[in-house]
This record gives sequence, structure tokens and C-alpha cells, in this order.
Amino acid sequence: MTAVSTPPAQSSPARDRTTDRLRAFGREQRPSLVVLGVGGLFLLLIAIRLPWADDLMLHMTVLRRLIADPLHPGNPVLDVGGSSIYYSPYMFVLAMAGKVTGLGVYSLYKFAAVVNVVLLLTGLYRFVRTLSDARWAPPLALIGLMFWWGTFVIAWSGFLSLVSLVETEAYPSTLATALTLHLWAWLNRRDTLGGLRRIALLGALLGVILLIHQFTGMSAVVGCAAILVSRHRDFRRHLSVKQGVTALAAGLVACIAVIAVWPYYHLWDVNQGQLDVLDPVHRALYKNAVAWYGAGFVLGLAAIAYRWWRDKTDALVLLFLGTGAIVLYGKLTGHWSYGRSWPAVMLAGQLAAAITVAEAVRGRARAVWLAAAALVTALGVWTQSSGLLYVLPSSWQSSLAVHGTIKGLPHLDWLSRYVGSDDVVAASAQFAQYEVAAHGAYNVTSPWYQPEISAQLGATRDKAEQTIFADASTVTEAERVAALQKYNVKWVLLSPGQQLPTGLPAQLTAEGDGYRLYRVTVSG
Repeated sequence: MTAVSTPPAQSSPARDRTTDRLRAFGREQRPSLVVLGVGGLFLLLIAIRLPWADDLMLHMTVLRRLIADPLHPGNPVLDVGGSSIYYSPYMFVLAMAGKVTGLGVYSLYKFAAVVNVVLLLTGLYRFVRTLSDARWAPPLALIGLMFWWGTFVIAWSGFLSLVSLVETEAYPSTLATALTLHLWAWLNRRDTLGGLRRIALLGALLGVILLIHQFTGMSAVVGCAAILVSRHRDFRRHLSVKQGVTALAAGLVACIAVIAVWPYYHLWDVNQGQLDVLDPVHRALYKNAVAWYGAGFVLGLAAIAYRWWRDKTDALVLLFLGTGAIVLYGKLTGHWSYGRSWPAVMLAGQLAAAITVAEAVRGRARAVWLAAAALVTALGVWTQSSGLLYVLPSSWQSSLAVHGTIKGLPHLDWLSRYVGSDDVVAASAQFAQYEVAAHGAYNVTSPWYQPEISAQLGATRDKAEQTIFADASTVTEAERVAALQKYNVKWVLLSPGQQLPTGLPAQLTAEGDGYRLYRVTVSG
């Protein structure tokens, strides 16, 4: 019997070309794949151990209300009905995911943090690639994003330092930033000019960003304008004036349409209400500017100046100047909340510095840029060591951290066994108010900024809570009971070290982590 040999399989030329292209891409993008991969893995580990922080508790109660009643969720913190600016497209999508999967709100936010990290890293890579072909530009951009800051740790929604990202991965601001980077990347592509549909989709995306996080959305608008101005030569070359105006109008109409049809709140109401509360909270963004931004700002400013010298209409230069003008306006007018544009100012400088270092190929200039970037990076790593150590066990963190550990607030999970979603709880301190909201109940007063709550209503509720916890020598028993009954308070939550005021009619029901829960013994 004769053996029949099988000829070796022949690979097609098309498959060979695809394989060659993939290998070439892998070699060329190896720094990006390694650095962004390591950074992504670290941030994903953070998502698994998502810190239990104050604003996360607000987003948790928002999500609880939407899951319970997507059409009429009411105010997330106070039993006053209405709606809230916090019911954004991000929250709605997560709520629908919760409806389908049955996952708890904390698990949903861990999943959201993973998605946000992926979108942030891919958006950063894509946008940087529209600005530079240098191999090391994207990985240096990620390093700059996390470490090129000041000498003091900043953790604030919308800020992208390492420690801030550790605490805010799941926040709406992080998703809004990630989507903004993708928006800028699409807008800055050479083929963006082809088609009104694409421009309209980008306009709709901008509308979604504005609904998710208004401060980030403001910077996104400035960035879009900067990119469009930087590409004025392309527009003149490929589009007539009429086509350019039509394309711009299509994007604006799509953006406004998305904002107008959103049913939960009107964007133009965001700056109404408790402005006297919002601005003072943000004064720290200016007061601590040198410590928070110093070294990274100087490095970025040098790179921005270099890019301005080469091209006065460079997109990063215009982004830096535009968002810088917003920050300056806040400083000059005392509207400190405009300091929330600091992240975009820093981002423009960080990207400019990363690209400048990556493109510096020879000579003394390269050595100077590399030395400056290395120095600022080392300073940032030292400053934000607690963020790097957060993935380690808590016992290791306390012994290794130079600047302390990232400590979340205690999980008062036992609260959910007693308080219902429609119950009102009077909490003696702000952290206790956070816990009440996180576990699904209403507060007497809101510990967070809510523009839909008028200053008068907020002041009235603040006074009522002060009456509930006031010393017996300053209020009568009748006044205390009247405040409890007016807001139908069923529970009182005391923070560690605080005592139940004399004359407050309540019975101890449960306790844990130093907190004590009392049931009010007078009916509403």
C-alpha cells in the first residue's frame, strides 16, 4: 500500500500581508502596549478594590433610585420629589444594566470602573496618535497624566493624577474625560471632514458628555474649538465656506438636540441654586495651586511655549490657553468652581510635554527634556506612593506608604437591614449622611451640592437638622419633636463619639463601626 503524502498548506498572500502588518505594528507600538498594558492592569486591580468614598456614595444612591423607578426616581438624597442633575446618561445605562443583571450598585460601579479605564486608555492612545507618530508619545502621555503634577496629593473628581484616578475611576467625570479624548481623536482625524453624518454623531457625543459631567463638558467644548481652529488649513483646502458652516451647524444641532430631549433635567439649570455653596468648596483649587500642580505645570508650560513657537494655532496650545482663560476667570471673579478646568489645562501641558520628549531625537535638547521629565516623574511617584500601594493588602500599605494610605469610609452594610428606601434618617455628621444615602434612605438635608434644591429650601432643612441635634439648653422638646415630625424622620444615626441629645425621643436599635442607629419613637 502506497502512502500518500499531504502537501504543506499554502498561506495566502493576503494572510501573509496581514501577519506582517500585525508584527510591524507590534514592534512599532511595543512601548505603548507595554506601558499602557501595565497601567491598565494596575487600574483594573484598583477597580476590583474600588475605594468606598463620599461622592461614590452619592452616585450609589442615584443608581438605586433609577433602578427602583427609572421613570420617576425623584430626588436621590431628599424626600422632595422632582428630579436631579445626577440622573445622567451614564447613570441610566448602569441602571438598565442593573435591571437586566440584578447586580448590586457597588458591583455595577466596579464593572463601570473597568469600562471607564478601557475607554480612558484607548482614548488617550487614539488622541495622542492624531498629534504625533513618535513611538513613545502615548506611553509618556499616560505617565504624564498620572505623575506630572505637584508635590502634594490631589484627589478630586475630574482630575487625572494617579491618586485621584484611584478614587474616581467609576465616577461620571472619568467616563466624560474618556469620551472627550475619543471625541477629540475622531475630530482630529484626517478623514473627519467627510460627511455630515459623522459630524452630527460627534455633536451628539459632545451633548452626552455635557449631560454626564458639565465641568468636563466645558473643557470638551474648548478642545473641539481648538482642534477646529488648528485644522483651518484643512477646512479651507477641502471645504467651501457653505460646506464648513453646514458641517458645524449639523454638529451643533445634534449636540443641542441630545441635551434638549434628555428627560431628567435641563442643562441650563445646572448653575442655579446653591452657588454660594458650590464656589467656596472649589476655592482650594486655587489656594493650593502651587502644591497641587507646580512641577507638572512648569514642565507642561515649557512644552506649550515650544509648540506655540512652532505653530501659533497648535491644538494643544489653544486648549491650554482656552481652558487657562476659564481658570483665570474663576480667579478674577471669585467663581472658584471654574477651577474645575484645571484638569484640561494640565492635560494640555502633559500631552505637549510627552510629545516633545518623545520627538526629541538627538543632542542637548533631548538630554534636557529627558532629564526634566525624569525628575518630574520621580517627584510624582514619590508624592503619589499611596496610590501605587493601594493594590497591596492594607497591613502592607500602612508600613510602606510614605504619604499615608488611601482609606475609604467604613461600610455600614448593616444599615440596609433596618432603614427602608422611603425612610428619612437624621444623621449627626456629614460622613453619616453619606452612609445614609449610600444605603438607600433619605436624609433630612443634603451633604452634596444639588442645584435643583433652592438655597431657601436647603437653609430650612439645615436649620431643622440643627434643631434635631441641638443641646437641650438651646431648643425645647416641642421644637425638636416638631422638626422630626415635619420631615417624617424615622431614624437617627449618630457618628462615633457623639451622644444622643437629651430629650430626643429615640431608642437604640443597632450599632457597628462606632455608629449607632436609633428608632424615633414619635410618629410623623
